[in-house]
Amino acid sequence: MQYKNTQPGIAMLSIMAIVTLVLIFASITKPTEPIGFAYLIVGVLSILFSSLTIKVEDGEVKWFFGPKFWSKSIKTSEIESIKKIRTKWYYGLGIRLISTGWLYNVSGLTAVELTLKDGTAVCLGTNDPENLIKAIEQSRL
Repeated sequence: MQYKNTQPGIAMLSIMAIVTLVLIFASITKPTEPIGFAYLIVGVLSILFSSLTIKVEDGEVKWFFGPKFWSKSIKTSEIESIKKIRTKWYYGLGIRLISTGWLYNVSGLTAVELTLKDGTAVCLGTNDPENLIKAIEQSRL
């Protein structure tokens, strides 16, 4: 079974929109301050973290942000256990090292935790945890 899901980064893009509004307000109140570089940073981050795509194919779980930024993969044979988890709001968005391992997310608090045979864990934020878990389990057979 092949699986592919792209979760739009609604939360990430909302935050970037708010930052843009703050920058606009700042440029109006202090027009002499050069903030063009800040606009560039916000624009680049918005594109890079606009979505998170997760694929299960050819015995691997693969994921990447936006336009194939930060591509990662794990062989399904390396996975010891899989479970749906709820992340904490303060873990933030993007790529984070949390207490259980690495977290990759762009929106929401639902994730799938993959515990590897070496004891490390990877958490993938997703809006489709049940189907992702099914696809990984079927790929492991």
